Amino acid sequence: MGLDLEEEGTEVKTTTKTRTKRTKELLEENAKRMEELKVEHENLKKEIEALDAEASGLGDKDAINLKISHEKFGAGTIVKQDGKYIEVEFSDVVKKFVLPGAIADGYLKIDDENLLDYFKKRNEVHNRSLKTHLALRSNEFAMERLQDDIDKLNEKAK
Repeated sequence: MGLDLEEEGTEVKTTTKTRTKRTKELLEENAKRMEELKVEHENLKKEIEALDAEASGLGDKDAINLKISHEKFGAGTIVKQDGKYIEVEFSDVVKKFVLPGAIADGYLKIDDENLLDYFKKRNEVHNRSLKTHLALRSNEFAMERLQDDIDKLNEKAK
């Protein structure tokens, strides 16, 4: 009977060693992945800074009193601009739109090609910025989850 106890103790030690080895491997893999995520995080932050600089370089164009046309509402004039929102007064109604998308996507039509080009560039930068901010948040979430996994493995290794 004493022999059986030694064999059971040996099995437990082997299993513990295997778990510890696997835990160390997982910790190393997770640490490597965390470094990759940190590098990606920094690159995304730099990309956002570059996009912000590009947007600043385009400047802000005042759209007030700009004559536009809309497929459904007809001719109108932009009467108010509050940040990215504009109000357009048509013959019988005032409607709100979002700049630069409303003009860049063709919902509101303007005759000035230079101004149209500006709004298209502004919209393109805006869309890339939104996409990059989403990627940054996704990266941050992945880092949080990975850190939770690392914490659990560290607890397990104790």
